[in-house]
Amino acid sequence: MKVLLVSGHPSVTAQVTAALLGDPDVTLAEVRTPQRALAFLDEGQHFDVVVADNDTWPTGGFALSREVKARGQMGRAMPPVLLLLARAQDRWLSDWSQADAYVLKPPDPFDLAETVEALVAGQRVPALPGVGGDPTPSLLDVPGPDHAGLEHQGPARPGPAVDAGQPGDGG
Repeated sequence: MKVLLVSGHPSVTAQVTAALLGDPDVTLAEVRTPQRALAFLDEGQHFDVVVADNDTWPTGGFALSREVKARGQMGRAMPPVLLLLARAQDRWLSDWSQADAYVLKPPDPFDLAETVEALVAGQRVPALPGVGGDPTPSLLDVPGPDHAGLEHQGPARPGPAVDAGQPGDGG
């Protein structure tokens, strides 16, 4: 499993490294800024998951997650994003940024590893203390098989005006 860690803080790097590098199948690439992470992804480097500290300078993990998800909505293969949050109050921002999951800092190493493994395997985020995720869908998201049969839940969009009395329409 290839993990892209985005963190400018040595303590966060140490916590994530301790949680994930116990598995011999994990390789970790670290960058210090969200912009460098996007450059890696734009260059076509493959990662199974992005683990991003939300407190990275200059734009943070929320902006990084939005950018990764936007690229995915444009048809590019993008990895899931896990955000490391300093405050429980930022959970809703994690959902707004469409991050696949969040873990509160300092992360429990076992919970972080389990959450990363679940994301890579395409499974639900485990119900663990300080772990969660309920990404807000984008208007650009195309409903997949999980959404089959659901009605459009946004505001009704007016269709083209129809005038029954137009010439040549037989009416």
